[in-house]
Amino acid sequence: MYRLIIDTALDYSYLGILKDRDIIFESYDKGSNNHSETLMPKLEKALKDLNLELKDMNELYIGIGPGSYTGVRIAVVIGKMLAVMNNTPLFEVSSLALLASSKLTESYPFIDSRRGNAYTTHFTIKDNNLVRLEDDKLVSISSYFTDEMKEKIINEGKPNPILIIDSNLFMKVEDINNLSPNYIQLVEAERIRLGLK
Repeated sequence: MYRLIIDTALDYSYLGILKDRDIIFESYDKGSNNHSETLMPKLEKALKDLNLELKDMNELYIGIGPGSYTGVRIAVVIGKMLAVMNNTPLFEVSSLALLASSKLTESYPFIDSRRGNAYTTHFTIKDNNLVRLEDDKLVSISSYFTDEMKEKIINEGKPNPILIIDSNLFMKVEDINNLSPNYIQLVEAERIRLGLK
């Protein structure tokens, strides 16, 4: 069983390949708005080094956001393309869950969304599994986070794909064509069109 995991919602992109329960390749690299240029070459090289092909992947896991508008779209577009081309089952997972999986502790994964706001949610650990306590949401940083919560904020960290899979934090995509990124808020162009601040 080979699984491919991709997330591009944050400044850091994540690319992982699992064989059964073993991580046989991982890449966790900070980008400069260039995930679209670096991800596929990185994936192609990893597959070549492992003597594998895309058609060998039995399952695909894609971070769908929230996060950077452009970044979120990259993983979703690539995931949909690979799933359709190779008839591979596709699973979606919150990019905040992937971020939370980087540390085995209660956490508030945090993605800055500008204008004093952030995307966040709340996870805890139970029986070595990651348990979601709240839905992903957009909050005001100054009014939402207490001092106690701030100590539990995670704003970067390499995802743990095995923890995500073990914790059942993914959902199978039944209609691949209609899979959309989880933006949570309106994108900049739409805000301008509607005259919003």
